[in-house]
Amino acid sequence: MLGTLKERLENLLGDFYDPAMIVLKTVVVLIVSFVLVKIGRIVIKKLFDKQKKLKFKIDDKRIDTISTLTISVFKYTVYISALLIILSGILDLKAILAAAGVGGVALGFGAQSLVKDTISGFFILLEDQYAVGDMVTIEGLTGTVEHMELRVTRLKNYTGDLYIIPNGEIRKVINHTRDNKLVIVDIPIAYSSNMGKVTEIAKKVCSEVKDEFDTFTEEPSILGITSLGEHNMNLRITARTLPNGQWEIERHIRLKIKEEFEKNGLEFFDRTRLIRPE
Repeated sequence: MLGTLKERLENLLGDFYDPAMIVLKTVVVLIVSFVLVKIGRIVIKKLFDKQKKLKFKIDDKRIDTISTLTISVFKYTVYISALLIILSGILDLKAILAAAGVGGVALGFGAQSLVKDTISGFFILLEDQYAVGDMVTIEGLTGTVEHMELRVTRLKNYTGDLYIIPNGEIRKVINHTRDNKLVIVDIPIAYSSNMGKVTEIAKKVCSEVKDEFDTFTEEPSILGITSLGEHNMNLRITARTLPNGQWEIERHIRLKIKEEFEKNGLEFFDRTRLIRPE
């Protein structure tokens, strides 16, 4: 039956039979590979999402990192396999092997960066330098790790810009998410201000902020005067929070200090020192 159908197609298409079949096979292989990648991505994602719900599991960020890397490996495997199938339909297998032998050296030089990126990616994962969801600075670029793939790491900054960095080019990494963060708020105070009142206000703000946030690992406290400037002195408040919580708390402390200073008629700098005698 199949043989008869094949003979009929050959007779009908004549000299165009082989090229037509090659094009058809190429299209089918490409469609199947795209579908496999889509399905594989969904299946892998669901498998790792189930891991998050287990009682005994690893860190969620670690799971997301391994998930994106597994999807990347699967995608490259499918596409490379599809390419080999397409080439085998166009060229004879012996011809492919012969071409690989002749062009192996050139291909090797061309693939050096790919191999370098891939190996670097595995070492980044094994050493747990960063994970999906971490805020990092890589080669001067700061952002949140969106995806970690077999060859590249994708960062997104606060404005929405996406940085795509080859893993082989990563030399220095600053991870901003792995440890508790120090809160530092410097408050300029006029020399003419009542230091007793300033200290009272600072203690009040520290107490209020402590009750408003549950991310503190070390409560806010007054460090003291850290510098004496030309027009004011500097009072510093410090604390420690869970990763990525320090900026919101710093902004909130500054706002409350400003409001309290305005209520009590306190100045941030000594205006009289701005007017110099001639």
